[in-house]
Amino acid sequence: MVNDRINKLKAGLWSVRNQGKIWLKWFATQLATSCGYVFLTKEQTRRYLEPYLKAMYPADCVQIPDVYTVNDPTRLAFSQTAIKCAPSHVWQFNANHKRTKLLRCGLLLTEKKILNTDYWTEDTLLDSFRLKKRIKQESNVLLAPWGHYFDGNFFVGYYDFMFLVAAKLCRMKEAIGDTEFSQAVVSYPLVGTDYEREFLGLMGFSSDRVVDSRQVCVLSEVCYLGNHDNWTHQNPSDILVLKKHLEPLIQKPRTAHNRIYISRACRRRVLNEEALIALLVTYDFVIVDDRPRSLSEQYEIYHNASFILGPHGASFTNLLWCEPGTHLLELFAGAYAPTHFLYLCQVLGLQYSAYSKDGIGPVDYTAISQDITVSIVAVEKFLSTLFGSV
Repeated sequence: MVNDRINKLKAGLWSVRNQGKIWLKWFATQLATSCGYVFLTKEQTRRYLEPYLKAMYPADCVQIPDVYTVNDPTRLAFSQTAIKCAPSHVWQFNANHKRTKLLRCGLLLTEKKILNTDYWTEDTLLDSFRLKKRIKQESNVLLAPWGHYFDGNFFVGYYDFMFLVAAKLCRMKEAIGDTEFSQAVVSYPLVGTDYEREFLGLMGFSSDRVVDSRQVCVLSEVCYLGNHDNWTHQNPSDILVLKKHLEPLIQKPRTAHNRIYISRACRRRVLNEEALIALLVTYDFVIVDDRPRSLSEQYEIYHNASFILGPHGASFTNLLWCEPGTHLLELFAGAYAPTHFLYLCQVLGLQYSAYSKDGIGPVDYTAISQDITVSIVAVEKFLSTLFGSV
């Protein structure tokens, strides 16, 4: 009951916030338009950048199979669906200092045109109210991989960074080659986390080549840009190029085939976790507590896993490091049950199962924090079928 009230309050606050943003966006749009600025749509941006195309990874389609819940094998969790992915691009934009600059939010402004390479230009409108001047810095080559803020609302954390920023930087590296990549400056609104710093360091960016676009305006002769179109279902080429370029930098030999349980300490917790863990240890599960870990540590956990169980959460981004055939059992409360880790399993050749306390319908984002109570009997029945009775 308390959680329901909290979720309703959050939904109300979300609505008020959105109304305020709509008004602010309208006002800022009118002001910017009166000054001659043009906000390009996604399609207009693509057409504008056509002469600068450096590389393109074609559109793709991934088949999602029917998935029935393990706690009720007659209940369909996810229906067979064909997920279509837009092409991924890298553009080599030849910039002119007098007409082109990277905005605070990471989008490119050129000839008073604001390019929409990711999802929207809304953050640019909010930038117009930040009056503090930025330091100017020049660079021969600029990588501009991201045009939004990690605001804790739309773009939040590890999953978003790895697939929306890190994967795009790997896509750029693939397209432009090691020499030019090693000389480039990367600039966007930095997340400011340890995993971000670790990734950029592993990719060879020294601290002087990592620039927060909110504080520094980088002027460059050449600016590399890339698009992103689907938060939940990445183009498979981005998933594979991230794995290709990052895995050799953190990999360790496989030393085990563990069954692991990924615990969560904040939202989407398992409320009867003590009883669940008591069951899992009888099946030789390793219990992975929820705390910050390096990329290398996360790699080791997932690379050495043969079976993974836990509530839906960003940790499953690390399915990237699993061996083909590894099995994920994802726990849902029901109302908030997105398919992006089911999708990731299909791309990577992993097995997938789902547990849902309630029937799964359209994704309800107001229930994103909903905790889960798991049927110990149902989980034990499923595990005994897979591994035999203990």
